[in-house]
Amino acid sequence: MKTIAIVISSLKAGGMERVASELANNISCRDNLKVVLISLSNEDKFYELASRVIYYPCQYNPMSSVASKAIRYISELRRAFRKFQPELVLSFGDRYNHFTLLASIGFAHRKFISNRQNPNLSNGKAVDFLNLLTYKWANGIIAQTQEAKRVVEEKYSAPNVEVIPNPIQLKKEASSHRDNVILNVGRFGDAKNQFELVEIFHEISNRENWNVHFFGDGLKRYSTEKSIQKFDLKEFVTIYPFTKNIDKEYQRSAIFAFVSRSEGFPNALAEAMAHGCACISYDCTAGPADIIDDGINGFLISEGDHEMYKKKLSILMQDEQLRIRFGKAAREKTKQFDAEKITQSFLDFMLEGTTESH
Repeated sequence: MKTIAIVISSLKAGGMERVASELANNISCRDNLKVVLISLSNEDKFYELASRVIYYPCQYNPMSSVASKAIRYISELRRAFRKFQPELVLSFGDRYNHFTLLASIGFAHRKFISNRQNPNLSNGKAVDFLNLLTYKWANGIIAQTQEAKRVVEEKYSAPNVEVIPNPIQLKKEASSHRDNVILNVGRFGDAKNQFELVEIFHEISNRENWNVHFFGDGLKRYSTEKSIQKFDLKEFVTIYPFTKNIDKEYQRSAIFAFVSRSEGFPNALAEAMAHGCACISYDCTAGPADIIDDGINGFLISEGDHEMYKKKLSILMQDEQLRIRFGKAAREKTKQFDAEKITQSFLDFMLEGTTESH
């Protein structure tokens, strides 16, 4: 039996964290594999883990300096590697992968890293330098999109890069009844751009019977709240905290509106499509173009084209049959992201060249 260790910064609410927990749960179902999920934080888990997943939270001091945090991360990871003796290690997160690779020095396990953000973004000079230094030590790199693969190969001269999108739990049926709700799910950050959706909604004339529901938290939530106040939309636009029952919101919402300006792979967009929402998104780097086929299963708008986004969203709000058609096509498209298929793709890539059957 092989042991696979998955390293993640935390298990708080977020796309990267959801993918890591989903992957761990699916791998734990395999009879010939054992999975250890190592979190660099001991904060409370947002995501549930299967009983067979071994959860190992590292000790965490939020008041530590940057240098002492780095030393602690590496020390804790080495302690975990000695304890569990994994044959394979999979690390999640551009800002944390170098810790895993540095901590792996002297161990015989194979090392794989997965970048999870816009491949063109900088994480600061120090992290960018450490990534350039350490990524060459990885046995393989997992990119979420074709664009990410191209950038990673060029930036790190990496010979072994595989494109594997995020796993999505497909639903057997989509709701036949939809409320006139425009849904947006995600952390409130600069790149997520939620405040623009409020502005667009305000500018649409035929919005009287519609509402906008945001689900998420984050440092930039205040920007969206200010937009709601500015346009006097408190009656129509509501911000809710993250919920573990987000599936219910996908099922009841007619439209999913994604306005992010930067992504690695937009989980929320793929999940909305899997639930049969009619989706509209900016064509940001990277991910939406890998998911939405414009005019077939949703609307894909050139990044920053505010007027076209407003026009297409208004069309969706007026045309129920178009929403139904997009929703059906979207569910068909997301079959390629089925969690079991994606888990097997991860395993095929990491176990290639080994004698382990999978």
